[in-house]
Amino acid sequence: MRAITVQPGRANSAQLEEIAEPPPSEGSLRVRARALGVCGTDREIVSGEYGWAPPGERRLVLGHESLGVVEEAPDGWGFVRGDLGGGVVRRPDAVPCPA
Repeated sequence: MRAITVQPGRANSAQLEEIAEPPPSEGSLRVRARALGVCGTDREIVSGEYGWAPPGERRLVLGHESLGVVEEAPDGWGFVRGDLGGGVVRRPDAVPCPA
């Protein structure tokens, strides 16, 4: 899949690259992104002022404000193929966004 990634702490390291799809996990939805928002946090991350990569990774995938369409969902979770939804990431968030 294609993703916008950065090397945290390194200004202007953003790039569009092919990365592996994350492995499915118990109770997860598979959602295809349709739109991404850009906010002040993204500007801070791209400028190297904020952000960190997940454990074991050197790059961080951007897109914490997103709209996507459900492609697969577990039975009984209230989601069906074709539903639209906004993603929630960084849980728990060590520094909660006041917005």
